[in-house]
This record gives sequence, structure tokens and C-alpha cells, in this order.
Amino acid sequence: MKKRDLEKTLRDIGKERLTEVREVPDIIRRRQDEVYASLADLPMQTRSGRKSRFSRTFKVGVAAAAAIAVLTIGLGSAMVSPALAESLKNVPILGGIFKLAGDLGLQTAEEHGLAEETDASVTHDGITLRIPQVVYDGIRLTLAVKREGEGFTGGILDHKFVGEGRERDAIYPRGAVRDWEMLIDGQPTYNSKSYKFSSKGSPTADPNAALYELSAISETGDSSQILPDRFVLTAKFWLEGVEEPFVFELPVRKNTDRLVETFGETREWNGITLTLQQIQYTPITTKVVFDINVDDKASRPLRNNLLFDLCDDQGRNLELLGGVGIFYDNGQMHMRNEMLFDRLEEVPDTITLKPFQPEYADPSTKPGESGQYKVDSNGEVVRNYVKELEITVPVNRAGLEKLYGNQN
Repeated sequence: MKKRDLEKTLRDIGKERLTEVREVPDIIRRRQDEVYASLADLPMQTRSGRKSRFSRTFKVGVAAAAAIAVLTIGLGSAMVSPALAESLKNVPILGGIFKLAGDLGLQTAEEHGLAEETDASVTHDGITLRIPQVVYDGIRLTLAVKREGEGFTGGILDHKFVGEGRERDAIYPRGAVRDWEMLIDGQPTYNSKSYKFSSKGSPTADPNAALYELSAISETGDSSQILPDRFVLTAKFWLEGVEEPFVFELPVRKNTDRLVETFGETREWNGITLTLQQIQYTPITTKVVFDINVDDKASRPLRNNLLFDLCDDQGRNLELLGGVGIFYDNGQMHMRNEMLFDRLEEVPDTITLKPFQPEYADPSTKPGESGQYKVDSNGEVVRNYVKELEITVPVNRAGLEKLYGNQN
């Protein structure tokens, strides 16, 4: 079994976005296109049992479409403008970190009481780490993590690469998170036997606050057996300059309902068959489950170069949060995709899965090869939508309005 992982790690406050190398207004334009523009290596596994370790540290600015491993997209650290950083010093955000996220679902969780408030804190060597909020909707678990102390020279997620840019070559400032681990009822979410979870750390507008997220991977689309409705979470964080880990044990429970719609709609194009299996809605997350298979090996690079948007009937794209692809066979002919998007702003009549091929900056780059994506004048990845593979399905308006209405 192999997996392909797409991760969004950029967060914003209002319309002010974060970035390592660009000014804030540029990130506003990038939005979810930043998700498509950077990749990092994660585990490989086939049904024959071959495995390799992965790096939790993300690289920025390299794009590759070959789906021969789990691929995580995102930024491992971010910087805020001096003016914004200074203003944040006077903002009492403890217990309100989700409001700093450019994620409508997390903002909804905070505004409508779906986020559990905790007083969990651990102190080592003059540094206090707190988890003031936890939200879990049965699809994704998100922790708000706040760092307190003196003498920090960088943000909680800051680091830089030296040498060949590998994880072991990363340099972290004092107090930055250099590793983390999550356990469900004492069982690790990453071990040598199976890779059933996807995790990421994301910056917020506060350099001392971050979001840590966990979602489950399943071959059927139903992750409830892997990530149950109630469990005890053990979260461990290792900070630079501190030998002892910061360990938390938190009871977690699902606190939202879920609406599941099953379809089976199929489209074909150039030897590729796309079948939309399910769309799952919560007040926080939208999960899309689909199969994407190929007739022969020649079609694999074309399939592996496909990315996906999800939009409502007004043409508004939902923010991409992450995604996983699982190969059912070592020949990589049959693939199950699970993609996570933000919640809908409003309940539409229909929703559309829109596959597209991103253009590469170097026209000579072939599908499936690594390369930098081409962007337009607004800094957005140039998309070539594949109309033949688009699938539009009706939305259960009454069911979704009731689901959203319970929290709105």
C-alpha cells in the first residue's frame, strides 16, 4: 500500500497571510494554491510490506506530481510582519487560537462552542507549553498549542535548512518544536507496522501559537475504526534546547454530527476512470472520497499529475486542507483518494469535483516529473481543468441545513 498526501499548513488572520519569503498581501492571493506548490517526503509502503521512514519537516517551493509515495504539501514555518507581530503582543488570544486560523471550519468551531477548552500546560526549563483548545469532528482532530517564556529568537515552528536540506540538516531556534508525536489510547499513530494517520503542524498569525492536526487514513473512507468517537490523546512535543519532552494526556470526544452522501458517479478520460464514492460533511470539514484508476501503465503519469478543486454552485472553491491517496495494488493501477476541504460558506444546490492539471514553469517538464508550477499574474497556479472528469452532484440541502443549523 502506498499513499499520497497533500497537506495545507498555511493559516491566516482575517486577510493577513503568513509566508517565509513573501509579503503578506501576496499570500492572500495564493490561498490554497500554496498547498499545491510545495511538497515533502513521507512514508512509502506497498502490500508487500516494504516501508521507509519519513520526515516531519516540510520543504518549501518544490512541486512534484508523481504519486509513488505519500506527499505532504505545506510550510513548516512562517514569519509575520513586524507590525503584525508587535500588535499581537497586546492581543489576549489564549483560548482563542482558532480565531487566528484561515480555516472557516475552525472559526465555526470556536464561535459556536464546538472547541473544547482545556487548562492543560507543561513547563520545562522556563518554557511553558499550553493546549488551550481541542476540536474533533470525527474526521480531523486539531490542537491549539501556545508557547510562553522569555528569550525566544524565532517562532514556535521556525527552522531553516542547511546542507542538502534534509531533516537532519535543519536548524531550530531555542523553543521551536523540532518533533512531535500523537498516540490514540496509547497506540502510536506512526509506527513500523502501519501508516494510518496523516499529521501536520501549521503556523498561525501569532509566532508563539501553532495548530497541530491529525486525520485518519482508511481504504474504505470510513475512519471511525481508526479514529473513534472517544479516546485518550497523548501528545508529545520536543522543543529545541529542552531535553525533556512536553507530554499531555487529554480526553477527546467527537462533538459534531456528520452527513454522509453516497454516489458512484463515474467519468472517463484518456484511460483514466474517476468514480466519486462519497462526500462527508460536518460543520467543520468536508471530506471527499473517490477512486481514480487507470487502464494501463502509460496512463499513470497523466493520472498522477491530476489535482482537484471542490466548488459550490456559485463557483467558489473550498479551501484545500489535505488529502491522501492509497494504492490498492503494487502496480499502482487502482487508487482510493480521500481529500479534506474546509466547510461550505453556504448550503448550495450542487457541489462539483473539478480535476485539473497544473502547468509547469518549465514547459519541457513531463507529467509525473518534479518541477515548479507555473503561476499567473495573481500568483495562482495555472490550472487546466479536465472537463471530461468533472462530477457535479446534488447536495442534500435539508440535511446539510439541519447539520449546519445545529451549530450556526
